[in-house]
Amino acid sequence: MNWSDVGEWLKENAAPGAALVGSLLTGNVPGAVAAGVAMVSSATGAGDPDKVFAQLQTNPETLLRLKELAYQNEASIRNHIQSMAELELKDKQVEHHETQETIRSGDNAEDEYVRHTRPMIARQSWYATAIYVIGFEGLKATGLFSVGAVAELSAFLLAPAAAYLGFRSLDKWRLNSKSPKQQT
Repeated sequence: MNWSDVGEWLKENAAPGAALVGSLLTGNVPGAVAAGVAMVSSATGAGDPDKVFAQLQTNPETLLRLKELAYQNEASIRNHIQSMAELELKDKQVEHHETQETIRSGDNAEDEYVRHTRPMIARQSWYATAIYVIGFEGLKATGLFSVGAVAELSAFLLAPAAAYLGFRSLDKWRLNSKSPKQQT
């Protein structure tokens, strides 16, 4: 067992104040995790995640003590959580920037082969998908095959063309389609 397991349990089973401590334990900022460990250790009197977990599950007074500590340090906890979120967003920004720089360097390369590789792969992907779908649907229509084009294989063949056009991930659409409660 590790501290993030304790944090997950707290987030799912504890009262709101103690659940914030759980968020610290599941984060990726060492200072925030250390603050969460200190609060949990102070509330339980144990420094080992296994012992802490057992005590949190069996002794309701430790959860109350942790909740009290969380309310006393609520501003600090929220600052840690905010810094974790900021670091995550900065990491995503850097990742996006590097991806864009890689694409730009290929598109602006002096070597003609390098400059034309991505568009060529996208065209070949589109052609392969069109031939596959039209061919297998035609074979199905003539009765030679009982099954036409398979959607999963079509999506696999189309993926390079879709990536070239900018459909690199569905997470943006998933995030925008979630209700506000699901986004937390």
